[in-house]
Amino acid sequence: MKFRIVYNTRFVPPRKTAWVLWPFVLFRHTREEVSDRLYRHELQHVYQIKRLGRLRFYWTYIWQARKYGYWNHPYEVEARKMETTPLTLQEIAWRDRGKIQL
Repeated sequence: MKFRIVYNTRFVPPRKTAWVLWPFVLFRHTREEVSDRLYRHELQHVYQIKRLGRLRFYWTYIWQARKYGYWNHPYEVEARKMETTPLTLQEIAWRDRGKIQL
């Protein structure tokens, strides 16, 4: 599964700083401005897509967003819990190359 990381793009919803829209991980800011915490959060969504599959992830994301809202959304809760986990060398390489290969 391949993802492409795009920095400094306007294709992020208003009031958001990043968005995972398969096959892209989109960041509103430049690579230098994206914190490890935000990168880890979005990377967790990539891992969720890999674990669940694209259709199931997006379908259940939308359904659960309607049910729980953003703050209590199970996928968002999981991603927030992972934000302080240090990046691996592989994840740092993905960030710097702009490509994720799972």
